[in-house]
Amino acid sequence: MKKNKFPACIAAVLILSALNAGALEITAAAPAATEKGKAADFVFSGSVIVKNIAFEKGAVVMPVTEYKDRVYTDIRLLSKSLYEKLGACFSEKKCDYAGKAAKPKLSVLEVKPLKSKARVANVILAFDGDLSVTFGVIKKVSGELWAAYPANFEVKDPLLKDLIENKVKEAFNSAFRSDKRAGGAAVVKK
Repeated sequence: MKKNKFPACIAAVLILSALNAGALEITAAAPAATEKGKAADFVFSGSVIVKNIAFEKGAVVMPVTEYKDRVYTDIRLLSKSLYEKLGACFSEKKCDYAGKAAKPKLSVLEVKPLKSKARVANVILAFDGDLSVTFGVIKKVSGELWAAYPANFEVKDPLLKDLIENKVKEAFNSAFRSDKRAGGAAVVKK
């Protein structure tokens, strides 16, 4: 008597979809040839745009920020799966996600105090655990805080922008409330 393999197939599909749930999806990109290889602006879940991602010598190269003769890596890949998705898009020359991508889940990875009077800290946020982005915490003369985005990072969705802004402010405020109690300027990692 043959066993019905249908329930096992359904279970495998559910497990695989659960593992992929919450993953940052590439919703659009159009790689173009450059002198060193290929480059593209990638649109991810929730209308998150990372500009100038390159593919050089068979490797994905994330964009950097240059400021006053220094180079900062404000946008980093955190997962192998996103790295592989980016590589596949460059290999296929175009990629579009067929489904409706959910807004990414944000989590605070780190809060670093700075010595500047204007940019008082950096807050690193993870997007679905796949991509990390460093936001500057800018303190206006009035004391109001706002999040400065890296040059190669953009968000089109106003609700997601508000969420990022609030997450950055909350991370900064909670880090420095606990910092004042401890009496030091520790780096807070979560």
